[in-house]
Amino acid sequence: MKVDTQTFDLLSDIIEQENLLNDDELSIIKGLTRPGFAFAAQLAIADSIHYHIHVPDIEKLPYALLEDKDGKIENKKEGYIKYGFPGCLKIIFSHIPVAQKEQSAKCFEQSYLDHIGIDIRSDNKEAYIVFQQIPLISAQQDYFFKRQGDGVEVVKCCHMQVKEKYWVYAAKHINYEFAFGPLVIHEQGFGIDLRPANPYNKPMIEESQVCCGETRPAKAKIFVDQHV
Repeated sequence: MKVDTQTFDLLSDIIEQENLLNDDELSIIKGLTRPGFAFAAQLAIADSIHYHIHVPDIEKLPYALLEDKDGKIENKKEGYIKYGFPGCLKIIFSHIPVAQKEQSAKCFEQSYLDHIGIDIRSDNKEAYIVFQQIPLISAQQDYFFKRQGDGVEVVKCCHMQVKEKYWVYAAKHINYEFAFGPLVIHEQGFGIDLRPANPYNKPMIEESQVCCGETRPAKAKIFVDQHV
């Protein structure tokens, strides 16, 4: 594993000390290193892991504390800042929208975990095979998932781009981002490929299907208990 999991405790302590996340969100972060994590194979080949945390205002972050823990600014734009730490762990803070609109109890005036990113930067065939196992694992675990990019058209968001992504929604407030391919910083704009809305936070029935003059609710396309 390329990522130093011992650094998890260090970053968790900072997050807890500053009250950036609640206990449930901290538990989600720590769950990455627990036995039985569904995406252990993808984690094993990841070049880095990042936590994307929404905060009310990035200008009020504990910059001195982050730098004291060897945090280095890797990218900073209006409303967005990314820190890199030893052990290939990153924390992204933002107070701008990075996800499609979704029904959720979260408020932009509070801090919360938007997603956990597992970054697979190698783009060789072996890594791609592991990356493409994500839909199968998601189906086995009854997780929703969404693909962005097709290996030809790149995915752009947060002033960066990668070849493609999978978003996996394990529960109402658990969003995993799996990015494949080298990370390229682009200055042309923020990018239009926001995190797709978590289906658990969307209305149970979004649209109707019409056939032969009969209207009926659209059905889920995978076997997931949406009441979790």
